[in-house]
Amino acid sequence: MNNGPLRATPLKLVLADSQALVRAGMRLLLQYEANAEVVGEAADGQELLTMVGRLRPRAALVELDLPVVNGLDVLSQIRRHYPEVAVLLLASRPEPGQVRSALRQGAAGFLTKQAEPQELGLALRSVEKHQTYISPAVSNLLLDRRDQTRIEDAAVLTHRQRQVLTLIGKGKSTKEIAQLLGVSVKTVETHRARLMQSLGLYGTNALMRTALRWGLDTHEA
Repeated sequence: MNNGPLRATPLKLVLADSQALVRAGMRLLLQYEANAEVVGEAADGQELLTMVGRLRPRAALVELDLPVVNGLDVLSQIRRHYPEVAVLLLASRPEPGQVRSALRQGAAGFLTKQAEPQELGLALRSVEKHQTYISPAVSNLLLDRRDQTRIEDAAVLTHRQRQVLTLIGKGKSTKEIAQLLGVSVKTVETHRARLMQSLGLYGTNALMRTALRWGLDTHEA
């Protein structure tokens, strides 16, 4: 069953997976679960890049382990040459490092092949809202790995990002953080988004857990 009302015009996308049967199944799911129109299919990364340049779709659903040019390299090239095309990555067993790299490079979403069909609809609605969709299974994978990280990981953050993360750990809202730091709400939202990209996390709860685990205190803010 579809999650919510259908959009008036189907979202045009290209689909890339090395297996023809997988592509056929994904095409049907995209049509009926997400009201999307698959305007092109590719079996390898180079074929996909050529197709994106020719068709200029709104989005691309890309297998991480594509032959010839892998999914991360495809993402990098699409973001460089066709930034208006949102890239959703799909993997059977993603590694946390791959997910974090994808988010840093601007992936619009990351799903596993074990995801529920309805997640495709959620992911594409996020694309239309210019938001990032992370499958719960992928988010949990990142949180599990983050439980093993060291305090030295905090060194990748700027001073302002550490301030924002500290206040998130204290349960402060975006508006409260903006008031405390004397910046706009939009600025805080930008810092929050960059924190999630830098740390490979998704959602406020994940940021709160990281702040508490690192022991960031009032001196940071």
